[in-house]
Amino acid sequence: MFKKSTRKLLFCSTDLWRKIFLFKRNFVFKLGEKFIYNRSSVIPKSFTNMNVRIYSGKRWHTRFLSKWSVGFKMGELTWNRKRARYKAKQLKKKKK
Repeated sequence: MFKKSTRKLLFCSTDLWRKIFLFKRNFVFKLGEKFIYNRSSVIPKSFTNMNVRIYSGKRWHTRFLSKWSVGFKMGELTWNRKRARYKAKQLKKKKK
């Protein structure tokens, strides 16, 4: 008996599929800046060596996608929270 290989399909939003299709059709489309709203979609191979702007819900984050980022989700490249400047002040608020 041979073990079946289970492969999970990678999720890409319809907007991202459209952009991939336009890459293959028009070279001009590659020159413009890419805006991505859906953070749960996977980074395709056609986006390598490209600057992409990812929306985190409040602001846009500009990221450069290299060949090492292919296969990861867009949301893994962005932060949703600010770093705490005064950590002691936050801990004091938490205790109350």
